[in-house]
Amino acid sequence: MRVALIAGPDAGHAYPIIALGAELLRRGHAVRVGTGPDYEGEVERAGMEFFVLPLLAPQAEDVDIAHRLWTRAGQMAPPLADMLRSWTPDVVVSDTLTAAGGFAAELLGLPWIEVIPHYLPDPDPALPPVGLGRLPSTRPWRRFDDASIRRRQEVSLAVGRAHRDRVRASIGLSGTGRAAARLVCNLPSLEHPRARWPGDVHLVGPLSWEPPLDPLPLPDGTEPLVAVTDSTASTAASFLAEPAVRGLRNAGVRLVVTTSNPVTPWSRGCVIGKGPHGPLLDAAAVAVGPGGGGFLMKTMARGVPMVVIPLMGDQRESASRVTSAGAGRRLAPALLSPTTLRASVLRVLHDDRYAQAAVRLAGEAADLGPPRAAQVVEAVGAGETPVGRGPQR
Repeated sequence: MRVALIAGPDAGHAYPIIALGAELLRRGHAVRVGTGPDYEGEVERAGMEFFVLPLLAPQAEDVDIAHRLWTRAGQMAPPLADMLRSWTPDVVVSDTLTAAGGFAAELLGLPWIEVIPHYLPDPDPALPPVGLGRLPSTRPWRRFDDASIRRRQEVSLAVGRAHRDRVRASIGLSGTGRAAARLVCNLPSLEHPRARWPGDVHLVGPLSWEPPLDPLPLPDGTEPLVAVTDSTASTAASFLAEPAVRGLRNAGVRLVVTTSNPVTPWSRGCVIGKGPHGPLLDAAAVAVGPGGGGFLMKTMARGVPMVVIPLMGDQRESASRVTSAGAGRRLAPALLSPTTLRASVLRVLHDDRYAQAAVRLAGEAADLGPPRAAQVVEAVGAGETPVGRGPQR
């Protein structure tokens, strides 16, 4: 089988696609990955074919999310379809924010699969408004407020769907277009119970991949290790390194921070730089990050509790679900300081209930991951319509 995988250049969206590609390659399939140019060496060294997505250069109109999501997808889809046509893939797999992948697949008459690198974002009457980080509530006033916000969200979603349909029509596509399957990179206990689980959605767990960077050395000493990562999103600034270094000094811990931000480490027990997260999390007692899907899933898969400081979008929702599962604490960015970060880390470190909840989530992750996602891709590529199941806790 020949599989084309498409994702934009942000690490949180490209990494799950590359992880899935590596598993498909291991299973004997031909794989071609289209993303940003920075990944060419890593993809080809892993044995997969690589190409750069067309029309990736930023546009002034990208400040409008509808333009960035749909109009840009309509511009990219025809040249992307031309790039894929001669390779004749059997199925296309596309990141949720790279709608051009699905459009191009439809232009070629191919089935396609959507990868969602976090929780399922579909609205549901049993859930609070998705994206706010609220937990389900039985209080009448909260349920009324949730319903009111959901109605306003649905108006906004309808505007987005209308924009999408106009773009589709402009490139010769009819109807609304649907993925043959959607792969959600989340754990069962981090999905709130829904009134209905969509039949096209498959909960596949972590799709984790890391670039081949040299591992950072672990700090000397025997104190508990705290692993901190700054955001990798292109739209977010690094913001955690400095408060972590200032706040956790003399806190009875060792510290490793992965960041691009220039911060001076302590003379002993502190390491700062760029490196893969996996070896750090394998040794960590607590992890700290903004709550992006990639780092969060790698952390939960290893049974490490978290302190999450969510900046935006899916991070707020993911942080709420980690705290609801008991596997960490959420700290609002507006309250972030060396003092508050130190207090949150020490609270998680010294209360065994956080670690116990994280270990339970690691047990769920052990049964999920790239093999589960690859099975769905193989079924769609063979012309089947696999039916998704809701979270099996």
